[in-house]
Amino acid sequence: MDHLYWDLGSIAGGARFEVSLRGSTARVCLMDIDHYQAYLDGDEYEYHGDFYDVSPVVLEVPYDDHWYLVVDSNDRRITVEFTQIFD
Repeated sequence: MDHLYWDLGSIAGGARFEVSLRGSTARVCLMDIDHYQAYLDGDEYEYHGDFYDVSPVVLEVPYDDHWYLVVDSNDRRITVEFTQIFD
């Protein structure tokens, strides 16, 4: 399964991330550790995010947990940058 991912570690609910995409459209997802493992295993999983063709995208962590940022796209054609937004 081709995808890019970043282990964000333990993140509190309400934290926000801005994700910028260049070169391709992509499905951008936040997944907790259990759903990311299900994704890798090919099992059913849930995620927070969507398919985006315009960036930047802002995603909010829904609850306290260990999180992964996952970008499904052609990893040879896309550049991804992200930062946590602090108010």
